Amino acid sequence: MSVDEGSRIPFPDLFSLRGKTAIVMGATTGLGPEMTLAIAEAGADVVAILSSWDPSPGQLEESIQKSGREFSVFHSEVSDSADLRRCFHDIWGAGVEPDILLNCSILNRRGPIENMKDEDIDLVLLVNLKAAYVAAQEVGSRMIQRLRKGKIINFGSAAAHLAMTDVSVYAAAKAGVLQMTKAFSNEWAAKGIQVNNISPGYSTAASAISLSSQYPEMASYITNRTPAGRLGTPADFRGVVVFLCSAASDFVTGSSIFVDGGLMAR
Repeated sequence: MSVDEGSRIPFPDLFSLRGKTAIVMGATTGLGPEMTLAIAEAGADVVAILSSWDPSPGQLEESIQKSGREFSVFHSEVSDSADLRRCFHDIWGAGVEPDILLNCSILNRRGPIENMKDEDIDLVLLVNLKAAYVAAQEVGSRMIQRLRKGKIINFGSAAAHLAMTDVSVYAAAKAGVLQMTKAFSNEWAAKGIQVNNISPGYSTAASAISLSSQYPEMASYITNRTPAGRLGTPADFRGVVVFLCSAASDFVTGSSIFVDGGLMAR
């Protein structure tokens, strides 16, 4: 068996993001900080889009700058698609040329189905589904216009697959993200843009606190159902996000990767 040395990327460079620019929605929330720092440590400069509910960059910005990468921030209420498009217009005007979009801005409103108010339904759908669509549309269109190959990583949830209680709107939004990922991949794979999805299990400190304090029976159910026997941590996502952002995943598109300790396999 021969090796095509002309097209083969040396293994040390296979996961490198040197020279790449990543736009990250939700960089400071939930899983965002660990994943954003991971892609910066792999070599990418970071452009963060922050909404009013996102924490300030603080330590994340300092850590990225210590890694030798650039970090810049733009602000948008991502629930307002017109404002989000305005934000991308500003980003392009600043000369940013994207190679990666990390689409991980999330927001949830819990409650029984019969108690969900219109404003909460709208907000959850707008942040988790429409904003993800608009961001992917804006970044992918820019890549196509500039003849750039690239990576778009969306975020689903175990809630899109498991019939959890009190998360009906969030579950519907995240299920939409899964199909959105496939649809975008179908149209853009031939253009050199890979669109994939990461589906976390219960993997943030906030999830653990919320489950333990508000839904102790569900916390026990999730832990017992997970073969790994624990909730996940943000650090569990470092490797998979670098893989999906890098040349190592150039023939992976339209896929969903579960990072859930085996929860969906049981």
